[in-house]
Amino acid sequence: MIVPNEASKVGAPGYPTDAIIALTYRCDARCEMCNIWQLKPQEFLSIDDYAKVPSTLKDINISGGEAFMRKDVVDIVKVIHQKCGNPRIVVSTNGFRTEQIITAMEELRRSIPNIGIGVSLDGIGETHNRIRGVKHAWENATATLRQLKERDFTNVRIGFTAMNENVHEMRQVYDMACEMGIQFTTAVAQNSEIYFSTQVNQDVANEQLYDALGYVMKHELMSYHPKRWLRAYFENGTLIFNKEKRRILACRAGIEFFYLAPEGVVYPCLTIPSPMGDLKGRSFEDVWESPEASTVRREIDGCEQCWMICTARSSLKKNLPRALGWIAREKMRAHTH
Repeated sequence: MIVPNEASKVGAPGYPTDAIIALTYRCDARCEMCNIWQLKPQEFLSIDDYAKVPSTLKDINISGGEAFMRKDVVDIVKVIHQKCGNPRIVVSTNGFRTEQIITAMEELRRSIPNIGIGVSLDGIGETHNRIRGVKHAWENATATLRQLKERDFTNVRIGFTAMNENVHEMRQVYDMACEMGIQFTTAVAQNSEIYFSTQVNQDVANEQLYDALGYVMKHELMSYHPKRWLRAYFENGTLIFNKEKRRILACRAGIEFFYLAPEGVVYPCLTIPSPMGDLKGRSFEDVWESPEASTVRREIDGCEQCWMICTARSSLKKNLPRALGWIAREKMRAHTH
């Protein structure tokens, strides 16, 4: 038996600290960059199955599809929270179902005061509507954000997916987040056959991404919040990966992070279609310690297929001195230019 949290290495991992748990492939958006809604629902896991997740998890993203399309989303989040002993949990949503989302979040907040929510916003007005493929996507998402603020939810963020079609509006969405007093996160659209169900997303033009992210990074560095400084460091990694296809920190997928698909399959991350095992009828320990999981770890060792916060967060924690050195240099530069 592996001892939880022991020093990790390929072939002999400790238990993971980070996870994305997708509750459903169902989605009421028709996004340009994601075809997850075309996949069969395959929601085979019970509440008891979700209670199998390892207690070592510290950062958990509850996702979909659209997570709030599951009637039992509140019960699932509660059982995961209880199993893991007050981890940081953020539920990702497109924000379309305002009343349903607010009701669920109010119920969750009663037992999880620090529950977080991320609402996708990929441009202003019609740009967001076009990218999300649904009329009134902008109106619904912004209504959800306003309701969350009016009800004094404090852990709220906007998630912006950068593409060539919308990168020019990143500044405006960032400014909107700042004006509303909520967090801003961004990532470049990725390809994945097991999650986004697409291989057609293209790299963002380097000059446009540098212009947009440079603006965001400067303002994050000039803030008084260390978490925002670390986001700027992550965004710098986004620029480098987009241009050079290399990660500034090693990937810990399958070691300190996993993706749990709605049908119960555990994958090392969102973009690697290599199953480590199936949680249905098995314990998480059996899956994580299985020969199949060990084989996957060997095969993906040194992977540089993507740069996303889900597989960068644990490495960032292990490389804080390096990140803080970059932050110190760039903060000085931000305040002098």
